[in-house]
Amino acid sequence: MEKEGGTMVTIPIEVSEEIIQAYGIKAIQEQFQKQLEWEKLRLAALRLKTALDEAGLDYDEIAREARAKAWETYKYKIKDKLPPEAFE
Repeated sequence: MEKEGGTMVTIPIEVSEEIIQAYGIKAIQEQFQKQLEWEKLRLAALRLKTALDEAGLDYDEIAREARAKAWETYKYKIKDKLPPEAFE
């Protein structure tokens, strides 16, 4: 079965009867799936950082600039809720 990000593989794992009784199979499956999704995101972030490093780009500086630009745009959408100092 093909999913975004590559081929999916089903693997058998051993789970004690005690754990199954305590949490249920569905809850255990969902927990593993969440952990695997986080791992997928972690690997994507690592690949991105490696690519930025190889290109000689500073992720922290890029992120700072993006946050500042986003704030400059957003603050005018909520200007009636901000004090005048936010625009200095």
